[in-house]
Amino acid sequence: MLSNLGDNRLARFLAPPKLGAMAWLEAPLLVVMAVLVGFLVRPDDPLMFQGGIRWSIVVVLLVALRYGSLLGSLGMLTLLLAWFACKALGLYPGLAFPELTFLGGYIIVLITGEFADMWRVRLDRAESRAGYTLDRLQNLTQRHVLLRLSHDRLEENLLVRPYTVRDALLSLRDVMMDESHSEALPAGDELLNLLADYCQLQRGGLYAVTGGGINPEPVALLGQNAPLDLEDRLLKHAFESRQMAHVQMAGEGYGGIYWVAAPVMNSGGQLIGMVVVERMPFLSIHQETLQLFGLLLNFYADVVQHGPEVDHLIDVWPGMPAVFGRELVALANLSAAKKIDTTLILFTPDDSAQSRQIVEGLYRGRRNLDGYWWVDQESHQLMLLMPMTGPSSFESFLRRVEEWLAEDYAFASLAQAGVSYVHHSLDKRPVKAQIEEMLVEAGNG
Repeated sequence: MLSNLGDNRLARFLAPPKLGAMAWLEAPLLVVMAVLVGFLVRPDDPLMFQGGIRWSIVVVLLVALRYGSLLGSLGMLTLLLAWFACKALGLYPGLAFPELTFLGGYIIVLITGEFADMWRVRLDRAESRAGYTLDRLQNLTQRHVLLRLSHDRLEENLLVRPYTVRDALLSLRDVMMDESHSEALPAGDELLNLLADYCQLQRGGLYAVTGGGINPEPVALLGQNAPLDLEDRLLKHAFESRQMAHVQMAGEGYGGIYWVAAPVMNSGGQLIGMVVVERMPFLSIHQETLQLFGLLLNFYADVVQHGPEVDHLIDVWPGMPAVFGRELVALANLSAAKKIDTTLILFTPDDSAQSRQIVEGLYRGRRNLDGYWWVDQESHQLMLLMPMTGPSSFESFLRRVEEWLAEDYAFASLAQAGVSYVHHSLDKRPVKAQIEEMLVEAGNG
């Protein structure tokens, strides 16, 4: 109904929505045509002023109804000129100028024209409101469809797989905790399976980078893949720029088989591998999926090939587990890139057995995602690495610890229990400097 408002051709013919240039020509022509018809019907009275009805004024009324008061006045002026033209032709001899006829007719034309103008404005407003309502209805319909699809997609994700970065990092850490450097890219199959779960990869491969070039022999494959095309424009761009490239960046002239090419690069800037994707859902190539793709690859590279920074940390603190050092460096780089907030906290108990027991309880109650390092095993000094933990999450952690202390030990705080702590959010500074700062604050300097 709304869409048909204003589509009536008869209504638009009788009352045009806009006054164009033709209207200024049409209004006087209608009056002239009426006078010409009058010459055919009544040669002695072409204006039809004699009789009961002034038919020529009726024509002007129709003009006023069609175009409004302004063009109705023009039609009345044309009729007035027609009167003087008829008088010049010798018609209406002895008849005085019919001033009351023209005056009364002009008043009626003005009233009729104002009526037409008023309703034209109302119809314009009604059409505008109807058009706006129709647009809103279409937008709401489209949004409802998108919301329905989004709901179905979210429901599918929640039922089929947990789509969270935290679970992805947990899974990634569990599949490649090999401290040796004998294998360049360990757990490659597990990495591709993880990318398939979280980034919807359907077909792709992991290739090592050795000697400044990509080794065409795959370390791991997902699905049936064609031999690596080292001359592919998308792959060459990703390798040379050391940045992820996808098919939407390649332009219309790209005819390669790869949808995504992503470098595997550790925190030391060393390019250790490339992941090329031959097939994945096109709708999955968006910012969130690609960001998660790159995050998982960066974390993987920092854990399996941690580089000299982790080796230096282990040389300075021989008791630091290699896993803790790897994840610390990896998360520090992610925190510096503003991708993940990570908090380090160092617990130092006093000499009482109960405070040490509380620290052991904190160790046992840590999250699966949290890394740990017994800085001093004898004094039970414990450092926890807490990924995905910003200031607000850390405050929630402290509240949970205080509730646990109040319930199990009748202490209101860690300080009352004899446990001091120092916490620090990872930033852009070297990891070694941040650890040293925390140790100095804790009294280990």
